[in-house]
Amino acid sequence: MNKIMRLNVLFIAVLLLLSIIGCKQNENKTGVKRGHIKIDRFEQDLFEISLYGLQDSLDFLEKKYPDFFPLFTNKIIQIGNPGQADFSERLMAFVSDFTIYKVKSRVEEVFPNLNKLENQLSSAFSNYASAFPGHSVPHIITCISGFNQSIVLTDSLVVVSLDKYLGSNDEFYKLLDPPIPEYMCYIMQPAKIPSDIVRAWLIGEFPYNDAKDNLLTKMIFEGRAIYCVKQLIPDIKDSLLWGFTPRQLRFCKDNEKNMWTYLVEHKLLFEGNKFIIGQFINEAPFTKDFSKESPGKSAVWIGYQIVNSYMKRNGSISLNELMTETDYLKILNLSRYNP
Repeated sequence: MNKIMRLNVLFIAVLLLLSIIGCKQNENKTGVKRGHIKIDRFEQDLFEISLYGLQDSLDFLEKKYPDFFPLFTNKIIQIGNPGQADFSERLMAFVSDFTIYKVKSRVEEVFPNLNKLENQLSSAFSNYASAFPGHSVPHIITCISGFNQSIVLTDSLVVVSLDKYLGSNDEFYKLLDPPIPEYMCYIMQPAKIPSDIVRAWLIGEFPYNDAKDNLLTKMIFEGRAIYCVKQLIPDIKDSLLWGFTPRQLRFCKDNEKNMWTYLVEHKLLFEGNKFIIGQFINEAPFTKDFSKESPGKSAVWIGYQIVNSYMKRNGSISLNELMTETDYLKILNLSRYNP
């Protein structure tokens, strides 16, 4: 072998070695390559099962979705676990149900493919992997839940019920008994999926520290998650980030000082009653203590502004440091928040 050929072989070997090292470095704990998200469409696999090859179909589903399949059947559609008596009959009853089949057809219309969503999530979780080294990226699965949970979270999975994102004005939501409230329908649109997934994963990875559980800590915790979503999906519209109408967003911007003053003057910031806390931070048609023009979870908007002020005034703090900070009062104090 002449000298030039030996150099070429050596060069190729070095390239291969660097490629292998690069692949290892770009993998996280779940084995998903950084920046690449591939969504498994469980609902498509589920509706392909055949009565004539039922056992083979069940074996396939259990093998492809070892963690999710029993979760789906036992917790989401509540027909029991694989292996129980009459399980296959109950599963076939779900798949062949006329209404469920119509929902499946509608899902296929709205989501003929998930290419756009995969690209959006690939960008978001590439940012996530850079901001939070050592943290895992989820395996993402879609399903049809029969209008149950929108997002299901485990320690390695984010499951999205596509039938909960058919569009704000979808007829199915009006036909349900009882129909889904209008304020909930507003956030049940395809464009809301990326932020919902990222927010769910962040809250799972950085859970709430309930050592001091009150309205203020909940506001900052929830606002911090929204702030982080905004950093990971920087081009997201505020209406999608918050699920607020333009009018509700304007209310929050125009009444930020009034809402904060109300919470302070009525001594609500350190309120520990869960029911009262929920009135300020949960989804609702409006926040009754503010006005009917306000959105639900208006207090989370304040929590977001506190976090935003905290990050602006403490520029050296990273997203990772922000999300691992469990002293919410410290965040408030260092934010010097004064709307």
